[in-house]
Amino acid sequence: MSFVYPRSYVGIIGGGHSSWQLANAAHKLGFLVNMLLSDPHDLAARAADRVLVGSCNDVNLLRQLANASQVVIYTNEEVSVNAINEAQIADKIPQGTELLTITQDRYLEKAFLEDHNIIIPPYAMVVSLADIRGVIDSIGYPSIVKPIQKGLANQSHYLLEKPEDLDRLENHLPDGSYILESWVPGAKEYTIMVGKDQDQKIQTFPILETVYRNGDFHSALAHQKNEPELMTEIQRVANEIAKDIHYQGLMSISFFETQAGLLFVKGIYSGTNEAADLYEAVSGFSQYEIQLRAICDWPVPDLYLRQEGALIALATSVEPQVFAEIQRRVNWRFTFWPLIQATGHHQPTLGEAVVVASDYQGLLELLSGTELW
Repeated sequence: MSFVYPRSYVGIIGGGHSSWQLANAAHKLGFLVNMLLSDPHDLAARAADRVLVGSCNDVNLLRQLANASQVVIYTNEEVSVNAINEAQIADKIPQGTELLTITQDRYLEKAFLEDHNIIIPPYAMVVSLADIRGVIDSIGYPSIVKPIQKGLANQSHYLLEKPEDLDRLENHLPDGSYILESWVPGAKEYTIMVGKDQDQKIQTFPILETVYRNGDFHSALAHQKNEPELMTEIQRVANEIAKDIHYQGLMSISFFETQAGLLFVKGIYSGTNEAADLYEAVSGFSQYEIQLRAICDWPVPDLYLRQEGALIALATSVEPQVFAEIQRRVNWRFTFWPLIQATGHHQPTLGEAVVVASDYQGLLELLSGTELW
């Protein structure tokens, strides 16, 4: 893919907050935006110049999007590699399909990581409750059951903390293939964004400490209080993973650190990551601009922490507290989506809040005394 000039059309497959923010970033760089959305009322449609409505796996619509755009970007794992290949539009998608193939399928993802001697939690592929009962002793408790295919709406994960929890799955586990994997309680989680340009040059970006609650993203921290050896190991593993996947643009890799200090890879994800919305405040560049620069063959800057910061996802369940904090927090930066949109089985959010400080202690002081943190 050659250099993409301002005033060119960028095509985006898929909706939601990430596509809305990607489209806004594209406009700042002078691009126009085509979108393929399953719902004409999707939040992302409000930032598009043109919208095609239909399935992201509709071959004819994918062709229309590609024909109307100089470059096409997928923002999640919902579009299938088969649909891209059948539509014959791979030449318009610099991200490629290798990353998508690996990240769409949890079994292929784990096989890739094992082949590269990357440490992951114990797991097994299962298709029935009988399969789960047969391998649960080797996996151990607690463990979690996840659909093999990522990006499917309304497919829940099932946490198994004790043998009695298996009985709750009786008649509640939909037909399909699943991954049963060990759950790491009390672990710290980290996310690193890894970019590649057209020449496959790898760039790693600031590591974020992340917090999830009940499976939903809650918050991210960018600071320099982490152990240097741990940060070096995360960067090393990220480079090992990235060098053997042909892609262009961004991907994210998430990690568990156990209380005993062991580091596991939790997962690989294509494109942007909600935790990295923090980058703009702490480094001066948004992840969406970085994604566009890498894909459109613009030079990509190295990112460094200019200050320390935190990002909080503002769940709809705490709306009254959020509105109270707006009136109290003069140094918090709020972003609200113009439309509240449910995302599968995840709790919808109102937007996000960002807090920055010159040092870690100052950051904690700015976060103190709030129910949101």
